[in-house]
Amino acid sequence: MITGILALLTATSSVSTLVGSRVYVNKAPQKAALPYVILTQLNSEEYPTLDGLTSVFRTVTIDADCKGRTFPEVQSLAEAVKALLKDYSGAAGAYAVGAVLYNGEVHDFEPPSDGSDNGNHVITLDFDIQYNP
Repeated sequence: MITGILALLTATSSVSTLVGSRVYVNKAPQKAALPYVILTQLNSEEYPTLDGLTSVFRTVTIDADCKGRTFPEVQSLAEAVKALLKDYSGAAGAYAVGAVLYNGEVHDFEPPSDGSDNGNHVITLDFDIQYNP
C-alpha cells in the first residue's frame, strides 16, 4: 500500500509541484534536496469481510514526514499532502482505497549536525488508510 500512496503523491500536481519526485519510503538519500516527503508504515491490520473467505479488508497506518528548510516551506507541503489524502477514496497505484482517516500532526525541528542554525523543519502527518488488496 505504501507504494500506492507514493505513486498518488508524485502523480498529483499540488504535491509534485513542491517536491517533484522526492517522495521516499522509510528514509531519504543522504544528500536529498529539500523539501521532500518520507512515508513510513507504522501498523497493518487485516479483517475478513462479510462476503466470505474470498476477500479481506486492510487498514494501514502511515506517517508522512514533510521536511523543508523553512517552516513556511514545510507547512505548504504538509497542507498539500493533507488536502490530498484526508478523506481520500479511489485509486492509489494498484490499490483501491476505501477511505483515508487523518489522525493529526506533529511539528518538529531537526538541528543541524554542523552546529549552525540551518536545521530542517518537519511536520509529520498521521493517516489510517482502509483498502482492499
